[in-house]
Amino acid sequence: MAELTLTDLSSTPKWRVFAGHEDVRPGTSKGSGDNLVWSVSPGEWTVLGDQPDGVVDLTHVRSMFRLTGADAAHLINRLCALDLSADMFPSGAAARSLVAGVATEIVRDDLDGAPSYLLLPSSSFKTYMLEVVRDAGAELGLV
Repeated sequence: MAELTLTDLSSTPKWRVFAGHEDVRPGTSKGSGDNLVWSVSPGEWTVLGDQPDGVVDLTHVRSMFRLTGADAAHLINRLCALDLSADMFPSGAAARSLVAGVATEIVRDDLDGAPSYLLLPSSSFKTYMLEVVRDAGAELGLV
């Protein structure tokens, strides 16, 4: 079973675009790792990677954490009512939901076969979100 890890990726460049990724439907993502595009609402896409044209820089507006491991969905479900089971939220799924009461984008982006989720709350909730996720994951062996 994969170790459960939480990584702070807040400094990763994140961009909001309003055109050019019409092939990525709301609720889905495309790509992986450093080059990832997702949508959680019509006509808006978030891009990780190189800066595209005509964008809004989200790097300092959105924190980003990667939660990886077999128990990642179980941990998030302690804080969020969204069904993250593999059949309802497979790798490539994207949504906006409340996590510990904070509006957060959630993207499933599995790494090397291990379930992995990107969590993107507002940067003003960064410390709170880290503390809540660490607390919720303590008994699951979160490192």
